[in-house]
Amino acid sequence: MQALAKDTLAQLLAAGFDDARVTITESDAHELNMAHSHVSLMRSTNNQTMALLGIKDQRKVTASVSNLSADSIADVIASMVRDVATAPQDEGNAVSANQAGEFTRGPQQVDREALAKAAQQLLSARSEHYPTFQIEEAAIKHSLDTTTLVTSQNTELTSTIGSYDVSLMGSSKDEHGTSSFNYTGGAIDALPDEVIEHFELENLMANSVQETQSRLLGEKFVGDVILMPMAVMDLLGWLLEQVTDYSLISGTSVYQHAVGEQIASSLLTVRQQLQGAGVSPINAEGFVAEPLTLVDKGRLNALLPSYYGSRKLDLPHTPVSSGWAIEGGDSSRTEMVTSVSKGALVSRLSMGSPAANGDFSGVIKNSFLLENGERTTALSETMITGNVGQMLQDIVAISREVTDYGSHQLPWLKVTGLKFS
Repeated sequence: MQALAKDTLAQLLAAGFDDARVTITESDAHELNMAHSHVSLMRSTNNQTMALLGIKDQRKVTASVSNLSADSIADVIASMVRDVATAPQDEGNAVSANQAGEFTRGPQQVDREALAKAAQQLLSARSEHYPTFQIEEAAIKHSLDTTTLVTSQNTELTSTIGSYDVSLMGSSKDEHGTSSFNYTGGAIDALPDEVIEHFELENLMANSVQETQSRLLGEKFVGDVILMPMAVMDLLGWLLEQVTDYSLISGTSVYQHAVGEQIASSLLTVRQQLQGAGVSPINAEGFVAEPLTLVDKGRLNALLPSYYGSRKLDLPHTPVSSGWAIEGGDSSRTEMVTSVSKGALVSRLSMGSPAANGDFSGVIKNSFLLENGERTTALSETMITGNVGQMLQDIVAISREVTDYGSHQLPWLKVTGLKFS
């Protein structure tokens, strides 16, 4: 792969490009699929793709190809030469320079017996303990992604990242009714004996079978929410959107000039997680990510523009990967629930795209009413209204327990001051 990448890079430069980048990715997957609570398919797949980028006179053009024959690559380069002439000039266009490294992480070979055993354990646990929960779709697979990336500015990077990936979506149905769908999943380096104990799989099933009996809230009040990990992921996703290219370049980020300021509760610390299962330290632009504390006890330490964004906005460039972790706190999940006089335990937030300033109104799904320190009935069609940025400031408790999804490590968060209706 490296020889092909370098040869293609040389062809791009010979075709007249000032700078270029070539990325070749080979993906091998062995997966066991489940549907309707039964094993439905076992398959192996192999895919190769090449992504090309060329820059000429500050004009950028990109292309991709899955047929890596010499003729196919030559045709793609010829089309790039034609297309670059009409691309807009932008001084932000550039390729990474002087990045080097070889990275090998995670399981490099599939254990098919472990795949079958994990699937059987998941199906047996569902049947024995949560028979009214139906697995709509689930998959357990081994992935191995090998990437080679080279640029005309002396970057040469390779990574081989293996992991086992688990995903599940389902709902419950009994004589009382049907729950809404819920989903979870993540990556892990080795499949455990009890896969149901990971990625909140058992909690999802246990909660789902109770959600067939739900009720409308029937009143309006201001209360607390305890966000479970998948809902926390939505909150973290909004924060990351605010400090990356789209919001920064458009000028809509609420944190555009907030580096060094207190943007969240002093309980909140967010770090880049480079050691998570399935996480590559190499990003798509061709940089090696380094350890980073994005938010330290509520204080914003950096903005995260891409290399292009940093040049466009004249901001420092901090390479990042796909892995993030929120540090656990001092409270147990039980203590967090007992501390709520009125509010909700929230598994999923359905809030669409919040307004530019963070205001939102959305439905909380797969959620339970909390009253006088106890979890009571499941809720249906319940709305909460607030501001996402304010939610970060109004975090008053973080659980000690942290769920490891591979790319994300997330605790429960307790947030005050949400409007319920």
